[in-house]
Order: sequence, then C-alpha cells, then structure tokens
Amino acid sequence: MMEQIIRGERIKQVRELIGYNQTELAQKLEVTQAAIALMESGRIMPTDNILNQLSFLTGFPVSFFKQEPIIDVPLGSLLFRGKRSVTVRERNQLYRYAQTLCELTNSLFRHIKPIPVKIPKLPNEEPSEAAKLTRSLLGLSPDKPIEHLTSTIEKAGAVILSIPQSSEIDAFSFWIGSTPVIAITDGWSGERIRLSLAHELGHLVLHGAGYYNNHSDLESDAFSFAGEFMVPESSLREELNPPIKLSDYGILKARWGVSIQHLILRSERLNIITKRQYKYLFQQVGKNGWRKKEPIEIPIEKPRLLRQLAEMIYGIPVNVKTVAFDNHIAHQIVEDTLYRYLGKSEGGEVGNKRGQVFSFPSSK
Repeated sequence: MMEQIIRGERIKQVRELIGYNQTELAQKLEVTQAAIALMESGRIMPTDNILNQLSFLTGFPVSFFKQEPIIDVPLGSLLFRGKRSVTVRERNQLYRYAQTLCELTNSLFRHIKPIPVKIPKLPNEEPSEAAKLTRSLLGLSPDKPIEHLTSTIEKAGAVILSIPQSSEIDAFSFWIGSTPVIAITDGWSGERIRLSLAHELGHLVLHGAGYYNNHSDLESDAFSFAGEFMVPESSLREELNPPIKLSDYGILKARWGVSIQHLILRSERLNIITKRQYKYLFQQVGKNGWRKKEPIEIPIEKPRLLRQLAEMIYGIPVNVKTVAFDNHIAHQIVEDTLYRYLGKSEGGEVGNKRGQVFSFPSSK
C-alpha cells in the first residue's frame, strides 16, 4: 500500500479524461469494475502495482493521485451546449480536460498578482443592452470591430482554455468564484471561434452561475448578446444599404470578423432585410457551397495567457518536462496544451499589445 492517501476523485478525474468507463479501466488494469468503484469512492486504496499501471496508462505521475482536488469546476454552459447527440462520455472528457487545465492555470497564477476582472455580471439587463455595457466596460468602441477578441477577453481577466477538438461542442463557459472561464475546442474556423467566444461571454455576463437545464431562453439570450457585441445594430444598419447583395455580406465579414451566415441571420432578426430576402440569400449561400466553408478566411485567434505564464516562470523555450513535474500533470497534456496557445515568437513579444496579457510585478 502507498504511504500517502490516494485520492479516489483523482482516479475518476483521469478515467473520465481518457474516456473510459469503470469497466473499461478495470479491464486495462486487470481488476474488477467493483474494485475501480471502491477506489474512486476512497473505500479502498490501490496497490503500488495498480497505481503504477494507472500512471503508465494515463501518463499522469503517481504524485498526481495524491493531490487533494483543488478546484471544483462547475459545468456552466456545458450543461446544454452542443447537440443532443453529444454523449455523456464526450461531455465528461471536455469537463475533465477543462478541470485539469484550470488546476494547471491556478498553479501557475500563484507566481503573479491577480489580473483584475472587468467582465461584469448583468443578469437583469436585456442581452443587447448588456452587450453595449460590456463593450464600454472593456474599453471598446461602441461601433467599431473588435480586432483581437481573444486578447481583449483575456486582458479583461478571463481565462481562456484551449482544449482538444470536439465533434459537437465548440465552446462552454463557467465562473470559478470570481474568475470567468471560457473553454474553446480545436478545429473551428476563425469566424466561428470569435462568435463562440462572444456567445460564451454572453453566458458569463447574463447568467453567471445560474445555468439551469429547463431555462430555454439561455442560448437565445447569449446569441443576442453575441450579435450586438460583435456587430452593433447601429453599425449594421449604417453599413447595409439597399439594394442588399450577398457580396455586401462578404465585405462585412472581412471587416467585422464574423460569418456571412451570421450576418444574414442577424439582418433578418433586426428587420433590416425581409424574410423573403433572407431566404434568397441563404439559397445563394447554399448554391455557392458556403454552408460549411465560406470565402474570406478569418485568422484563427489563439489564446495567450497560459503559455505566457509558463514562459515567464520556466523560460523560453518552455521546459515541458519541468512544467509537468512541478504541477503533477501528464507531460503530453502540457505539451499539447502549450502548442494550442500563442507563443512569444508568434507575436507575443513583451510590449506587444496583441500578445502580452499581463506583466510580472517588479521585484525590488
């Protein structure tokens, strides 16, 4: 038996992270499903041999399983984001990956002063008004495009987690205490990432921790927030002049960084175009083969914060093995995660407003 207590919740965390149920993990470790259940509940401790096998299988060091759970991550908008076809297994994987990265980020944050959170909680505001107020509080122009949305949200005190690709869910969000968190999955276009970020920002602003399964208006509210936040109604009305053509939306996409299809839909909802025009424009979108891939490529924005933390603490290039060892985490997760973040050599130089999220407090 191990001298230190092994935390059953850590075994469950890693099991769900790698996408196994108890029976599948039991088969890998050559024990019974009941034994896994008892280990996860803390009623029995795994033997040295089982723990070493678990470490080899998952890549997590034995020390990880001795760590007390630090952060209780709420499900937030993951309760209802995505289609009904999302399996419990996939949702659990996304949740556990976010939890693991939140713990890594929290550990790295111990080396710096907290970033002031500027993202408000406005549960009593109408979505469009909340979007206007949020623009103002974040120091953004009321009627101009947001050039670097990811950087803007990070500098407002939010943690953006970049996690592996999901077949159905592009993003979800939650508050951990006073810290807003948005998780973005890989594999989406630049314009979809930007709109997903704005959508989840809407959830954070409008709903806070108040996510409920039976609240049918939550997604609609977040969609309305994102529409106004990304392309203010006043600007859209000013820039769309009749006769409105499909090519006009291409110009708007390039300027505002959101999809042609979103702009058409928003135009119809604001009664800038008629339902007949809306139907015709979408027919043209389909005819041109733009439903899945539109013209005018919007650059994919990478978050910066987590990798900047690692660079400041561990130097450049970051020693992945040292980060993994110090934070009791799988080496592969650290390596894969840092790859998905903007590095200093990719435009994050000190003093570069696009890449720098915060500065260390000066030491005297």
